[in-house]
Amino acid sequence: MQLARIRRDSNSAPEVVAHINGKLVPVASFKDIATLLAAGAAGLARASEAAKSALARGEGISLEGVNYLAPTQPRVFLGLGYNYKALSLKEGVPFSKHPELFAKMPGCAIGHEQTVRVPKVIDKVDYEAELGVVIGQRASRVKAQDALSYVGGYTNCNDLTAKLIPRPPESGSVIVPLKGADGFGPLGPFLVTSDEIRDPQKLTLICRVNGVEKQRFTTDDMVHSVAEVIEYITARITLEPGDVITTGTSLGIGIIKQPPEFLKNNDVVEIQIEGYPALKNRIEWEV
Repeated sequence: MQLARIRRDSNSAPEVVAHINGKLVPVASFKDIATLLAAGAAGLARASEAAKSALARGEGISLEGVNYLAPTQPRVFLGLGYNYKALSLKEGVPFSKHPELFAKMPGCAIGHEQTVRVPKVIDKVDYEAELGVVIGQRASRVKAQDALSYVGGYTNCNDLTAKLIPRPPESGSVIVPLKGADGFGPLGPFLVTSDEIRDPQKLTLICRVNGVEKQRFTTDDMVHSVAEVIEYITARITLEPGDVITTGTSLGIGIIKQPPEFLKNNDVVEIQIEGYPALKNRIEWEV
């Protein structure tokens, strides 16, 4: 299934919908996607039946004209640095023995077609197409061989990042202001449930800026697979349904170009798992 959280207008309450046959269809009895995922296979089956019944009753609505929210508001929002071999080789960074983990802020998570408002104190922002992994079951001390069974689904993520030149080491002293600004982790428009994406290492990710393709790479190039990353994190941190891990980016980011190429005011960035709808956000600087 493809699931989203929307408001039908600015005054309406958030609701969970499924994307079926080009329509958004209400999913009854679930207040949010995290709760649906936590209900496991039975919850997905119930949601699917509810959505099909609603569609048969003519309750489907257009994909346009609604307000998309982030599919989930994560309690924990984690990211990975240098988790693609091609980018590591390009920048002369040795493959890490363990995942290079950092924390984004829950306030980074915004939805499809929401505007990213860049703080005035930030002058350089880079796009980063990433696969977002959304946890579906409480996960603690999970082994890699079991890890994917704890995943609720996958979504597009733009790990927007403030950049400094010359580049400093992304240590604890700078990583939060670089990665954690409000709105710097757009997600969506849909969460694709893990029964539809069986193998997260066989996906293609694409980034476009103003319609021009900037990135295209495959997830089989990860240094640490999704399953390995979940094992590493949950050995230390308990993850709950709705929490997000964004799993790194590859070649094509602006800072490694000559000269560097950063986002500009009113640029529109699209991130897409090939074969699924793209996440789109406009970038605007505070004035």
